[in-house]
Amino acid sequence: MKGLRLSVFVLWHLVLSLCVMLNSCGSGSGRHAGEEVGDTLTVASELLTLVDCGGYMIADVKNPWDTTRLMARYVLVPRDAREVPQVDGAAVVRVPVESSLVYSGVHAGVIDELGKVSAVTSVADGSYFRTPAIVKGLADGSIVDVGSSMSPSLEKIVEHNPEVILASPYENAGHGVIDQAGITVIDCADYMESTPIARAEWIKFLGALYGDMPRADSIFNSVCHDYEALTALVGDVKTRPEVITEQCFDGVWAMPGGRSYMARMLQDAGAVYPWASDGSAGSLQLDYAAVLDCAVHADCWLIRSYGPMDMGALKANNPLNASFDAFKDGNVWVCDTSVSPLFDEFPFHPERLLKDYIIIFHPGLLPGEPRYYRRMSI
Repeated sequence: MKGLRLSVFVLWHLVLSLCVMLNSCGSGSGRHAGEEVGDTLTVASELLTLVDCGGYMIADVKNPWDTTRLMARYVLVPRDAREVPQVDGAAVVRVPVESSLVYSGVHAGVIDELGKVSAVTSVADGSYFRTPAIVKGLADGSIVDVGSSMSPSLEKIVEHNPEVILASPYENAGHGVIDQAGITVIDCADYMESTPIARAEWIKFLGALYGDMPRADSIFNSVCHDYEALTALVGDVKTRPEVITEQCFDGVWAMPGGRSYMARMLQDAGAVYPWASDGSAGSLQLDYAAVLDCAVHADCWLIRSYGPMDMGALKANNPLNASFDAFKDGNVWVCDTSVSPLFDEFPFHPERLLKDYIIIFHPGLLPGEPRYYRRMSI
């Protein structure tokens, strides 16, 4: 009987060992979400987990609105690999990607920085792209504009047949007509990260997709170093201005949620943000009265506009805008996004925008003029 118990014990451990082997990062393994075994390459992101399994990578994207669930899972396999690992619920992407439809200039800009802009073969909302190589490609026809991101041309997408589509997800919504194209959609949920560094780390995913992880790592490490140095610079400042952003449109004033990366950046720049205690990672949809009541005494006001804007135009938009202390003191700053590269740069280079903020909030602490913002003229 003792010998029988020993044999059962040995058999049980053999079964366990076999299970471990089947669940490891090995070619042909059928695995479920959360079972990947390998080197985790992400360190700051709350929504992206990138794992190097030795020969291929797995990228998990959490649902930003329910982080207990995965929004998407991708297996990145070298183009010349003969065997494809079987991972439950995962879309297989051959890398490096050679053709892609990119919805946002944010991602096109960083793909260009990685030296892989030739893999951007189509875009949506082409008139909003500022990356020179994309603008040139749209002009000479080498890059196709598939139309509005809200209602792109399915015919053009299918005709040009990109290997992947990079698009941002939204809560309780699909991707519209592109869900009918049968093309893998890369859910770029980076904009829902709660810290600037977490969002910037998504460059590693793009590096893995487009075939230059070393370059992506180098850029991310440089961003972290510069951002931390700037944050330390304002760590001991005694005066912290209260700051509000943007303005009211159609009765709605969109403010960054307290857990958004924008709110975090304002605080990292040595400012007080009136909605810092809010728990939202996205935007707060506030009415004018709520903002006026909470932040009428704000010291500084930051506005992004598409086209030039002055104080007269701001007051014309709503006479109550002149009630804010920042308006009265002439401390309203505007970024004209029709000419500024702000949107193309700051998501993956938050240190550049942070420097702008510090120059604005703490005059004299850093030399030079802001990169994106200018004091609003009368």
